Amino acid sequence: MKIGCAILAGGKSSRMGTDKALLEFEGKQFITQIAEELSWFDERIIARGNNSGLEGKVERGWTVIPDLYPDHGPIGGLHAALSACRSDALFVVTCDMPLIESELVRELCAWMQETDVDEKRVDAYDVVISVGEGGKIHPLCGVYRKSVLPVLEEQILSDRNRVMAALKQLRVKYVTVDSPARTRQLANINTPEDYHNLMKP
Repeated sequence: MKIGCAILAGGKSSRMGTDKALLEFEGKQFITQIAEELSWFDERIIARGNNSGLEGKVERGWTVIPDLYPDHGPIGGLHAALSACRSDALFVVTCDMPLIESELVRELCAWMQETDVDEKRVDAYDVVISVGEGGKIHPLCGVYRKSVLPVLEEQILSDRNRVMAALKQLRVKYVTVDSPARTRQLANINTPEDYHNLMKP
């Protein structure tokens, strides 16, 4: 099974008040930091639904794509990335998770690859999702088969834009991380308060 990578970086950042992809942490913008951490994937996509440029923000090898269905939020970016990819599946992460590390990403990909022999097997997964300590589900930090596209499209066309609603129709493996340090990797920086806490020494 070939697994690629997609960063969802097209939101309106309404709660933050500024483009989250371009916020800085430890001297690098979020989008740069995540792209460098995940540069080992052969196929690398950035879904940039707000269509603003990223020139000079990420190294070569990343393909920036628009949403096929604009203004549908993260599910629109996920749909666009899976539509564009050549891989059998994509590891997907949002641009507001700058602490993500490759070790955890490789673990999630390994769970998907375990059932690679035949996706029609009873124990095969359509999606592998990370879960933090305390049971918080992170649907936009996980691995999605390209074959889930029809479900996502049906959700979008029905204007049901919650990714969690789509997951109810799919075979999902929930992988709980095993330490506070790894749970921290899943932190979403959505608000000025979140960003302030991230920047605390």
